[in-house]
Amino acid sequence: MSRFQFRPATFKMVFFMYLLGTVIFAILYLLPVSHKQPLLPVDAFFLSASAISATGLSTVTVAQELTTAGKIILLIQMEIGGIGVMALVGALLIALRTNAPVPSQTLMIFDQNQNSSRSISKLMAFIVKYTLIVETAGFLLILPSALQHGSHAFAAFFLSVSTFTNAGFEISGNGLDNFKGEPFVLAVLSCMIILGVLGFAVVMEFLQSRRKKKSLYFKVNVLMHGILLLAGFLFFFFVDFIHMPGLSFTEKIIQSLFFSAAPRSGGLASLDLHVFSFPSLLFMIMLMFIGGSPSSCAGGIRTTTFAVILAKLWSVIRGSNETHMFRKTLFAEDVNKAFLVFFAFLFLFFFSFFVLSFTEKAAPFPLAFEIMSALSTCGFSLGITAGLTVFGKIWLAFLMLIGRLGVIILIYTFMNQKKSTIKYAKESILIG
Repeated sequence: MSRFQFRPATFKMVFFMYLLGTVIFAILYLLPVSHKQPLLPVDAFFLSASAISATGLSTVTVAQELTTAGKIILLIQMEIGGIGVMALVGALLIALRTNAPVPSQTLMIFDQNQNSSRSISKLMAFIVKYTLIVETAGFLLILPSALQHGSHAFAAFFLSVSTFTNAGFEISGNGLDNFKGEPFVLAVLSCMIILGVLGFAVVMEFLQSRRKKKSLYFKVNVLMHGILLLAGFLFFFFVDFIHMPGLSFTEKIIQSLFFSAAPRSGGLASLDLHVFSFPSLLFMIMLMFIGGSPSSCAGGIRTTTFAVILAKLWSVIRGSNETHMFRKTLFAEDVNKAFLVFFAFLFLFFFSFFVLSFTEKAAPFPLAFEIMSALSTCGFSLGITAGLTVFGKIWLAFLMLIGRLGVIILIYTFMNQKKSTIKYAKESILIG
């Protein structure tokens, strides 16, 4: 894959496009037609940031406080956030049979975490088609059960969109309580979450290049997703569900599968998170931290970042100066970028935890859980969202936007890269 260099203006443009979209939709939520009860501007901004970042955290009860018009606006914003602003722009240009100018192509490439200008138009078109197909299929599969429980078709479609885009919102008012005892529906929702975090480029390569040799990007993502799903399933089943009363064996299997997928960025929970043990909640934080694939609906540091860091650590242990994966040598700049994302994410998490510990009254662990959920765009909460201060709401809103775009945009938006020509003498230092 050809290397692609981004100018600082590219990062700034994408960041401010998402920020502008957040403000515009926040204004729409403040319109009388959108809400049943008065909505504070900070709550509208928080809801808008959560929707466009496909997170799912909310300081208001969406089912009760938004009108039908407000829920439709939320549905549209979830779709925009899940697919990506520039992906929609690219798909529109393709539909109009208009070639995207070079600056627009650059924004599309960055918005989808790609590093090549090759086949970007095909990817944009595929994203929209793939999204519509999966969401429609999910809607049709869960509709009979939703109607049986007294829900309506719009709520079922809303849930389908929310699940695939990993937005984590629902408008029934009781979460997924209606589907606790329905393994089929939970299995469908689990598959939709997985399809949302797997990555558009991965799915496109699988469907359109079955006979061709798979790329390193494809192999790494499929392997990491397989490992994380299996690890999550085994952990939740043997730590919590195997001892949990009131569930059949089949329900325990499905719930374990669901929660192995949902913390990666899904946001929807089929059970109250307070029923989980402390080790399971810690494991959820780890899954939120890793997240899903680049060019997907998920957040986190991304699977490729985590895989590259593991590969580099293994190469250091073996005494190798180069990093290898699937008999390929990685570019040093990609390895450096992976470590930059990893430590920038951790720094932002701990710094936010430090700052908000002064302003928020929540207990330390629920606060840390909330911060990781916002930064990784997961949407899980231990119930402290509504009690956040105005400062806390604004802080988490920006964390969600950063999490949607990737923490590296925060660095490159406000810092200019300068290559140093100065070389210094080398000297060894004691380590460990």
